[in-house]
Order: sequence, then C-alpha cells, then structure tokens
Amino acid sequence: MSQTFRYSLLLIPLCFLVSLWLDVVFGVDIVPDGVLYDDTVEYTGDGIKPSGLIPTSLFNLFGIIAMIPGFFIGSIYTAYKKLWWWLGAYMLIGGLPVGIFSIAVFL
Repeated sequence: MSQTFRYSLLLIPLCFLVSLWLDVVFGVDIVPDGVLYDDTVEYTGDGIKPSGLIPTSLFNLFGIIAMIPGFFIGSIYTAYKKLWWWLGAYMLIGGLPVGIFSIAVFL
C-alpha cells in the first residue's frame, strides 16, 4: 500500500474529529451551507423543499462510522507501526475528549 494512501486513510477519522471539535467546542461549522439538508422534518409541500447534496442523517452515520472504529483502528495501527506523530495526533484530538468525558462521568 502506498504511503500517500495510508496517510490519507489515517487522516479521515482525524478530519471528522477536528470537525466535531470545531463545531461543539468552538462553534465553528466547517460544513458549508447547502451541503446538508434536514431529513428529519416531513415536508408537506407548503414550504420550501429541502436543498442540499446529502441528508443530515447520512452525514451523521458516515461520521460515526469514520470516527469511532477509525479512531481505534488508527490508534492501534499507528502504535503498532511506531508512527508516533500520528499516534500523538490521535491521542490529542480523539483521546483527550474521551478521557475528559470519562473523568467527568465517573467522578
């Protein structure tokens, strides 16, 4: 497997985690308007039709699939291959919020 392809696969969960950090913690939405549309509301024809490329629920599903298993697989892979910069990025961006949340819940 080429190094560029490997690093791009390692970058996908980090991009979703950075997007989550920016949106939840800092209030910065990096997904531009018009990309997602709300598919949880039933449109009866009297309002504006939804416009966008993909529904919000599908984007959330892809985000969950990319973040949760991708975080664990990426962390294990980077530790096994001794890619310390990547492991540090995974622990800082993904592990820090999980650790803080775990401490807050269990204390």
